[in-house]
Amino acid sequence: MAEEDTFQETERMRLLFFTSPDCFACPEVERVIENIAGTSMKGILHVSTIDISENQEIAAQYGIMSVPVIMMNDERIAEGLITEDVIREKLWSQILPNIIEQERDTRRTESMMILTKNTISSIISQELVRKNLGDYVHISVYQQVMMSLLQLDPLIPQLLYQNGRELGIFGAAPYYLTVLNPKVGAVKPEERFQETLLALAQLYSHNPTVPLYHATRCDVSQMDGYNATLRIYELANSAGAINIGETLCHFTAGEIAGTIEAMIGSATSVKETKCKGLGDPYCEFEIEVFLGKEPGKAPYRVLETKLEDRQVQFLGDFPAEDHRRQLFYEFIHETTQHGYNSLKMTEALRPNDVDYVHISALQQQIISLKFKDKFCGALLYSAGRELGVIGPGKDLIYGLLAKEQAELPITSLKQATRIMKEYFTHPTMYLPRAHSFVEIFDGEDEDEMFLRIHECAYSSGANFSAETDMNETLCDFQAGFIAGRLALILKDPPIVTEVKCHGTGHNYCEFRIEKGYSFEEE
Repeated sequence: MAEEDTFQETERMRLLFFTSPDCFACPEVERVIENIAGTSMKGILHVSTIDISENQEIAAQYGIMSVPVIMMNDERIAEGLITEDVIREKLWSQILPNIIEQERDTRRTESMMILTKNTISSIISQELVRKNLGDYVHISVYQQVMMSLLQLDPLIPQLLYQNGRELGIFGAAPYYLTVLNPKVGAVKPEERFQETLLALAQLYSHNPTVPLYHATRCDVSQMDGYNATLRIYELANSAGAINIGETLCHFTAGEIAGTIEAMIGSATSVKETKCKGLGDPYCEFEIEVFLGKEPGKAPYRVLETKLEDRQVQFLGDFPAEDHRRQLFYEFIHETTQHGYNSLKMTEALRPNDVDYVHISALQQQIISLKFKDKFCGALLYSAGRELGVIGPGKDLIYGLLAKEQAELPITSLKQATRIMKEYFTHPTMYLPRAHSFVEIFDGEDEDEMFLRIHECAYSSGANFSAETDMNETLCDFQAGFIAGRLALILKDPPIVTEVKCHGTGHNYCEFRIEKGYSFEEE
C-alpha cells in the first residue's frame, strides 16, 4: 500500500524567514525556528531563510519593510521579537484547519479494528496484553495526554471530537453495548435509541462485564424522543480537574455520538454542557439525533463560555492571549499532583471507584489521532514535548543531577540519557503503570544514544504489521516527552525519534536520541 494511497498527502508547509545582518532580534527568532523545524515539526516544515539586504526584490514582492518576519504559505504569521510558544501557536493555527477538514484515512479504520480486537480479548477473554504490568494505567497518564493536546490550540477540541466519533463507529463500543443490553437490536428506531442510551449508561458505569473503568456511574437524566441527556460521574477525562472555564471531554462526546450513529444509522450530535472543567460535580452530555440524516452530517456543537463569565483563578498575572495556555499549565500541574497523591494512596481522584483505566482508552485516543493526518504525529510529539518541558517531576530529574554532582547544562548526551533511564526507573515512575523496565544503548558515536521502553501503555499489543501492511511507530507523544525532559538538562535541544515499536512488530519501543538540531536550510 503506497503512502499516497493511505495518507492525505499534503506538501510540506513552506515557511519563509526574513532576516538581515544588522537585525538584533533575528538570531534568537532564527534559533527558535531551527529548534521547531528540527524537532517537533521535523519533516513538516520547509524553511527558507531570506536576507532582505541581498534579496531586495523578494522582500519587495512580499512587502517586507522590517525584520524579523515569518510567513507561511504566503501569509504573514508573525513578526518582531516573538517567543517560541507564540511561533508554535501560529504554526498550528495554520495547520489544524486543514487536518480537521481531511477525509477519513482508511488506515484509521484498520488500526481501530485491530485495537478493538485486542481490547475485547483483554476485557472479555481476560488475555493480558502486558504480562508484567496488567492492562490498566493510572488515569493521570490519560489526563496528561489529553491536557497536553488541548493546550496547544483552541481547535484541538474539534479534532478530538472527530476522532472520538470515528472510534465510536469503528471501535469496540457497539459490540460492548450488545453484550450489556441485547435489546439494542430492537426493530423500531426510537426504541433502539432508548435501549442504546440504557446500554451506554451501563458502559460508562462501573460494571464487571466490561471493566473499562471509564467512569463511576452514568445516568440517563433526560429522554424525549430523539433527544436525551447523559450524566456521567467521575469520568476519567476530568476526574479531579480544576475549574479552567472549559469543557474537557470532547473525545468522549464524539465517541458517544459515533456509537449512537453506529447503532441507529442516523447522524447524531453530542455537546458537553457540564464538566469538571467548568466547576461542575459531574459531566453532562446533550444528545440530538437527526433521524434519517447520513451519519457524520450532524453539526459540531461545543459549549461557548465568555472569558468574563469563567469563574477561574490564575496563579499569576498573564496577558489575555496567554490565559488559556496558562490555565492548562496550572491544570497539568494540579492534576499531576493529585495523581501523585492518588498513587501514594493519600487521595482518591475517584472516591467511589479505582483511579485506573484500561489502556485501550489511552491507545484509542492516541492512535486514532495518529492516523488522522500525517501532521498529527508532529502534533502528538509537540504535546508530549510540552509536557516534558513544563510538566511536574522536574525535581526528581534535578535530584538525580545533584546525586551525580552534574552542572547544568549537560554537554554529554550519554550522561543525559543515563539520567533519563534513572528517571524512568525511579520507583515512583512505575506506580502509574505507564511502562515496565527501561534500557539504554550506545549509538554509533557520542552524539547518538538509544532508550528502550518495555510494555509502553501507548502501544502495547498494537502490532499492526502482523495483520496489515501498516508498519508505523505509534509513540510520538512518548518521543516528544523524552525530548522535553532532555531539553531541561542538555545544552542543545535533542532530537528523539521512535525507531522500533509495537506498531512495527517489536515487543518494545525504542527511541533514538540525537544531539542538537537536524535543521538544514534548503
